Amino acid sequence: MVVPHPSQPSFLWGCGGSEGLKAGPSSLEEGLYQTLQQALGELNLPETQDLPQGVKHSELCICVLGSPLPYLSLLLEAGQRTPGDALLCLSPSWLSCSSSSLMVHKAVTFDLGGRTFLSSFDPPRVVTYFLSCDPYFGEEVTCEADCPMGGSKSLGKFWGDVLTTRVLLQKARIHTPPTLALLVPSGEAILEEGTLGGIELVHLSPAVKNNCDTVKHKVASFLESEAMRHSGKVVLRCTGGRFVGQAADSTLIYLPQNNREEVWTSVVQLLPCLLPGEAVLLEAFCPPLKPGARVVACTWEDYTDCRPQIPDLSFRVCAIVTRSPQNIPLLYKLVCRVGASDAPLSHSQSLCQSLETTLSECGFTDPALAVSLRRLATNTALDCLRIIMETESSMSPKDRGALGAQTDMIGVDMLFTSDGSIIKPVVLGFHPSLCLHSSFPEQGIEMEMCDSEMEACRGTMLLTPLIRSQCYLMQGKTVLVIGAGAYSKKFIWEAAKHYKLKVLLVDCDPNHFASKMVDHFLPLPDLPDHRRDDQNCIRICDWLTSSGFQPDGCVCFWDDCVVLTSLVCDRLGLRGAPPEAIRIAKEKSRTHLHLLDLKSIGTQPVPAELPAGQADSRLDLKIGKRGGMIKMERESFRALAEFDSGKLFNGTKDKPESCTLTSPAVSPFLLPSSSSSLSLSSFHPSVPLLSPSPISYAVPCFHVESALDLKKAAQGELGLPAASVGLVRFPAVMKLEYGAGAVGVRKVDSLTESLAHFERIVGDLREETDYPGIGLGWGNAMTLMEYVGGSEHDVDLLLFNGRLEGAFVSDNGPTRAPTFTETAAQMPSGLAPDKRAQLIRAAHHACLGCGLRDGVYNVELKMTELGPRLIEINARMGGFYLRDWILQLYGVDILMAAFMIACGIHPRLPSATDLPARGHFAGVMCVVSQHLQALRSTASLKRLRSLHQEGALWLNELAADDELISGEYEEPFCNVGVRDTCSRENARQRLLALCQGLGLHCPPRYDLGYFLSHFS
Repeated sequence: MVVPHPSQPSFLWGCGGSEGLKAGPSSLEEGLYQTLQQALGELNLPETQDLPQGVKHSELCICVLGSPLPYLSLLLEAGQRTPGDALLCLSPSWLSCSSSSLMVHKAVTFDLGGRTFLSSFDPPRVVTYFLSCDPYFGEEVTCEADCPMGGSKSLGKFWGDVLTTRVLLQKARIHTPPTLALLVPSGEAILEEGTLGGIELVHLSPAVKNNCDTVKHKVASFLESEAMRHSGKVVLRCTGGRFVGQAADSTLIYLPQNNREEVWTSVVQLLPCLLPGEAVLLEAFCPPLKPGARVVACTWEDYTDCRPQIPDLSFRVCAIVTRSPQNIPLLYKLVCRVGASDAPLSHSQSLCQSLETTLSECGFTDPALAVSLRRLATNTALDCLRIIMETESSMSPKDRGALGAQTDMIGVDMLFTSDGSIIKPVVLGFHPSLCLHSSFPEQGIEMEMCDSEMEACRGTMLLTPLIRSQCYLMQGKTVLVIGAGAYSKKFIWEAAKHYKLKVLLVDCDPNHFASKMVDHFLPLPDLPDHRRDDQNCIRICDWLTSSGFQPDGCVCFWDDCVVLTSLVCDRLGLRGAPPEAIRIAKEKSRTHLHLLDLKSIGTQPVPAELPAGQADSRLDLKIGKRGGMIKMERESFRALAEFDSGKLFNGTKDKPESCTLTSPAVSPFLLPSSSSSLSLSSFHPSVPLLSPSPISYAVPCFHVESALDLKKAAQGELGLPAASVGLVRFPAVMKLEYGAGAVGVRKVDSLTESLAHFERIVGDLREETDYPGIGLGWGNAMTLMEYVGGSEHDVDLLLFNGRLEGAFVSDNGPTRAPTFTETAAQMPSGLAPDKRAQLIRAAHHACLGCGLRDGVYNVELKMTELGPRLIEINARMGGFYLRDWILQLYGVDILMAAFMIACGIHPRLPSATDLPARGHFAGVMCVVSQHLQALRSTASLKRLRSLHQEGALWLNELAADDELISGEYEEPFCNVGVRDTCSRENARQRLLALCQGLGLHCPPRYDLGYFLSHFS
């Protein structure tokens, strides 16, 4: 028998032992470098080269210290998504700690296509996420750093102790091998003596020989116990202290159960070696699942009578689980290690293949059994990480080893065993680096995976390092926010505090609740008067200067203030969309007219064809050089200019009809400002070169300020008969040009209906005080837009320097006829993947076409039989429930992304468009006009909040308690949603049942069944 002895620790969180690494630092460094080159060669990737001079890099820095093998897959993936920002340090001397920052002076950087470069940094780069592995795990150079870490020496020792791990798993009722633990107690936290589940823990006094009789009796009792009845063998090992981190399989001793004397002799030999905190474990050997019946085909060996004996197979399941940014365990990979049943399995010497293939080879051919076992293994692995997270949440930073240290990834070794007809998983231990290293896919070989598994694991390993890095970069940043918004924006100030941001807020209400939730507040009473945007821009900048504030970014989450925000960004030289681009997006008709005009301003030839199926509705547009639609855009500009000069106030503008708009606050800044560095002559939005052109997504529309404008839109401008085709066909949609929340939006089927609706809006919604917060500060001009059929969708985009960094698609249910108030929604979208891709491209290209290149934008579109059609672009982050749903499903906070982009920090995600969703959301809007009784009784806010806390539903409060008032023009009061981890159909059914119980389902006047039935 070979007695295991403690050696140089490689720690369980490293990649095995440290054999062959006893040479000096230079030799070790060279050896690791050659290991990297060999691994790259096996993957058919080029050798590492010296980094050329002058190569720039971002502030992001994901750093791995140690062997290249354990985290090679993470480094390669990070190199694809954020080239040059994934670093491998092969020696602690390449790092230093300055104050609380961890600095990199030299590293191997990973780039696109698997290319690597040996790079030196002067000045050194600041680490934003750190991982270490053998042979440098837990180096002192990292102890004082405050950067996010995916582990630490202290956590490695804690979770590397097999006994500690098994005790915690047994408390959570997760099966582990039956174990007799002989522990020499230490002065630190002591595991209690006694029996817990399948573990019996015995404390040994320092004088081990005085315990021989007691120990011998314990060993004999364990060998005769019921737990050992089907084992046949026992496994002997040491754990804790010096034994933590030794190669998992090298310290195991397998002994026959029936030879008690040999077992006892082996135990006695190990006991004198123990130091305080170390233990000898005697555990039952868990027999693997016995193979089922196999179908054996006749082979050549059968006829020659030399058929070799086919060994029975055994397998071990290896699951890699990662922690999401929201502390949710996620499965990254699940594979099997396969070998002969008469020999122990090891990570380095056994085959790696999928669970389904393994079960089939072992004779388990029932597909239902494979599905059940995969689910069982997945749930067990997820529970293991959940236990780790719960345990670490109660630890102090000192106990965790560093301020930013936490376990972000584990490898769970388990096997299936049966007790009669019951199959159960048994967890053997945690070996993250071993599991990652040994399950790295061979070049050109992909394991068989079902679609759901591929969807589940995509991007999960890289998401947390990226998000934690970006949050670390943003800590302490100063952000100027213009416009506090309504009650529905309360989450912004809470989140900013959570992310440790310093917020400077500007708003018109000196008593706004948000003023007490931010660091500094500037009341600006005339903020809603957008004729003064230019002056207010100067006042805001003067306030910053006089107060000594130097914001890192400026951002807006309230529609009313997007133009002013762009002016401030432009004046301060901060990153953001140009003022002219924001003006184009702010005016709904101008957005479409601008896109239709791109064919004449693009730097490359753009097809001038109109959208398919719509050419006949604009036969009279090709008049003169630019056409009637462009003339309309110019008229819109002129009307606003006249309003700015006071002509509209003084009644000097022609009023051919009795009904004319009296907008008292239309901003002159929808036209280029003389103080702005941009103008119509200098503003050149990029025209996407790849087809289809953004012109394909535009819809015929007309800017309306009078009844005469409506007639022009409906009947044309050539004196044609009223029956002739006009500029906009009916049915059409009328909406406020600068409106928000779908207030005042209505479908009209004729000129008569449109005139009636126009008169109603002119009489009811004239100025900001008539309905605060819906854009009346810009005036009550309207848009007449051709009605587009099809399903309605929101696309929330993350753009940085024009590049698409993130896109999230949701589906909207049918709106309440004849208004367009939102009723229901679901996420992720139920559309086919290619249709989702079309929506994302349409939203992206429409933004680029308008000049929106930096920011988080919400784009509303419809998917028609002829493809996507644009409704409008909201030049700010999506509202209502969208931020919460995206955060819960994808682990991405678009609020933080908006802050980051404003501060000039590039938001990075594992994938821009293919992040896997962690479930399905379905939600419905509650409106006071239909739900007043329920909201005061069965579905009161108090009860809804309680159900939200219990996890029965997801509540987004869109208005304060005292706003429970019904009116002709209304916005949703709240959104009630349900999240289901299995399917969107389950989410919808659970939501409908919940709403029926709450009294929110009110057919036929508010039929939630109908609203939800439109989702696929």
